[in-house]
Amino acid sequence: MNTDSPRTGKGVAVALAVIELAALVLIWLSWAGTYWSWDPQHYGDPPGPYLKWAAFVPAAALVFAVVAGIRRVRVVAVSQAVTALALCGIVLGAKAPGERVYESSYQSACHAGLGCETGGPPAR
Repeated sequence: MNTDSPRTGKGVAVALAVIELAALVLIWLSWAGTYWSWDPQHYGDPPGPYLKWAAFVPAAALVFAVVAGIRRVRVVAVSQAVTALALCGIVLGAKAPGERVYESSYQSACHAGLGCETGGPPAR
């Protein structure tokens, strides 16, 4: 069996992308889990802390892209650079919808008798 062909790194690129997406899904599920409650006066967590954790995923992808570039594994370097850009867009784009969900949850809790302040939801 001839093993002289260079390694392309396609498997590593796919594995890293899957792991990074799984990390984002777990972060999202942990945030979304704060909204599941039978108590009508319950409201979930603000998205800010979860978005800070999610920002580590594209940062890690950039580090992997640099390391792959240094090691001259072009497929991994390019795929991680693209993944980092896409994940940055996702994380930055998630802030406004997350804030709307938080505000809506807080307002629903207010209408259920929470006794809310007039200044909007408190920062947790």
